[in-house]
Amino acid sequence: MLLFSHCLFHIFYLNSAAPVVAWLIALRYTAATTAAALFLPGLVYLLAKQGSRLRSAALWAGGCITYYCLTIIIGDLAYYKQAGKHSTVELLLLYQNFVDVSLMAVRDYLYIPIAYLFAGFLLFFGWRRLVRRELSLHKPQQARPSVRRLRHAAALIVFLFASLVAFRGGFQGRPLRPADAFVHLSQAHGDFALNGVYTSFYAISERSIFPMSSGADNVANARALIAAQGDRFISNELPFFRITSAGTGVERKLNVVFIILESWSAKRVGAYGDKTGATPFFDSLAQRGVLFTNTYATGRRSIASLPSALSSIPTLYGSLYITSPHEQNFQRGMGAIFADRGYATQFTYAAKAGSMGFNAFARLAGFDKILTRESFPADAAHDGVWGIYDHVMFARALDEMRAAKKPFLSVVYTLHPHPPFTLPERPTDFHATGPRARYYDALRYSDDSLRGFFAAAQKESWFKNTVFVLMADHAFEESQGRDSFHIPLLFYAEQILPPKRDTRVASELDVLPSLIDLLRLPVAHGSMGKSLFADGERAAYIDMEHSAGVIREIAGEQLVFLFGSEDYGGYYNMTRDPQWQKVQKGSPLPAGEMQRMRDYIGVMGFAVAKNRIAPAAQKIPDS
Repeated sequence: MLLFSHCLFHIFYLNSAAPVVAWLIALRYTAATTAAALFLPGLVYLLAKQGSRLRSAALWAGGCITYYCLTIIIGDLAYYKQAGKHSTVELLLLYQNFVDVSLMAVRDYLYIPIAYLFAGFLLFFGWRRLVRRELSLHKPQQARPSVRRLRHAAALIVFLFASLVAFRGGFQGRPLRPADAFVHLSQAHGDFALNGVYTSFYAISERSIFPMSSGADNVANARALIAAQGDRFISNELPFFRITSAGTGVERKLNVVFIILESWSAKRVGAYGDKTGATPFFDSLAQRGVLFTNTYATGRRSIASLPSALSSIPTLYGSLYITSPHEQNFQRGMGAIFADRGYATQFTYAAKAGSMGFNAFARLAGFDKILTRESFPADAAHDGVWGIYDHVMFARALDEMRAAKKPFLSVVYTLHPHPPFTLPERPTDFHATGPRARYYDALRYSDDSLRGFFAAAQKESWFKNTVFVLMADHAFEESQGRDSFHIPLLFYAEQILPPKRDTRVASELDVLPSLIDLLRLPVAHGSMGKSLFADGERAAYIDMEHSAGVIREIAGEQLVFLFGSEDYGGYYNMTRDPQWQKVQKGSPLPAGEMQRMRDYIGVMGFAVAKNRIAPAAQKIPDS
């Protein structure tokens, strides 16, 4: 089953043929997955007496495990198409939203439940035949008891030894890990060699495996990448926690509206070069604001991006912050920071309460008022799967902004475009044709919802005293490479920000410190990014599941440096190789600069794993 899934993966998702070594590495992970999944029923089978009910039960247990793994394989093929990666711990979250996911599958991915049922039917009857055959083969033993015991012991030893070797991935000193798939392969071919069963259960069992550095030199190097003028760091025990002072400037008591756009790929937006015309309003707004042309999402799913956007906390080596034990860490999220400066704070995400854990995280990030699908009337127009339509959600969010005490901070998280791309009937339907037509239709609807919101907001007295930030949470179904992390980011505030195109590297982690800097807030915060309005070079961290990437611009070319949990893996020249087909070994930077990037990743790991992002609330110093 696993090898067949690799054939399908090869056909549907690879732009270049996988080399022989990729197939051999895929076989290695297949053996490791099989050994882990079937070890326990296999052991019981060998220990049980021939023909016994216990042996039959062991066989049926193996069948159930096999079918469960098959469901992961089938789901992973669809999941990879959306996420650009194999399934991980997010698999657990699908069960929390089982009804919604099932509705989406029936509506837009009907082949998946059909494949589940068909495969279950075949597997049940085929496995039943196997079990009956096993029982029918039971015959009286002709060999002497001592010989039978010797044979049985030999079979048990061979099974244990083979299982151990397969599970560890060979005879090397360290057990096999997902990152090993990328040692000799490109990112795309490394993903091909892995499988969703392996990555899912590895993520569940190893949820906090990332490097940690906390020495004084490590901390100094990490701070060098994110510090801005006026930042005063408190202690090496809290490596990113700092006080940002307003300096000689006067604090700007402006409202903030932060709109997080679901699944907007920069590649599909007109302001970034797309010719389809799906985002005319955003494109017009981009001409009047500060457009950051080289912004990168920290991850490839919403659940990885939200902590980065609201609290400047990344996902590290595929270990999601939301749902992890670290989610309860002390932090200074956007809501808490702005509340301390007298802001009313609200977070709107019109999916069901509890969906992906977003409303709970928003509360942890310090937001006072949280709106979910349950906050809307029961008959409010919705897409039938995820939640309330964006144009309805924006109207309600605007009502809340009108009623809020000023100044206010409002974070609005849209739901479209997102599969199954169910849209309301509207006069402005785009009716795209050709590749990605349904995505472009949904993108046009999302853009039109923005237009309606801004048209209404412009009539409000507080509009001119507001900073608007529009940023995507992640790209959508882009092929492996630069485009899979490249997202739009726009700051719009006519009173204080003249139009500009900023071509320097930027990250989701930079939004929170940028707002603090722009509004000159004298506050304490633990942001792991850098203000986009500060001088100097910038870097962008991206999580590549089994390695960490740091994007830098060197001599006019954008490079992404790859750091495994232990070793440096080389870099991709994204300017010349945007699809990440060839890893370049060595480094174009001196050793000191390389160490600075490695320390940045390691110190972030230390801050997250050891609860050193921010102090407890009662210990926050007076800014």
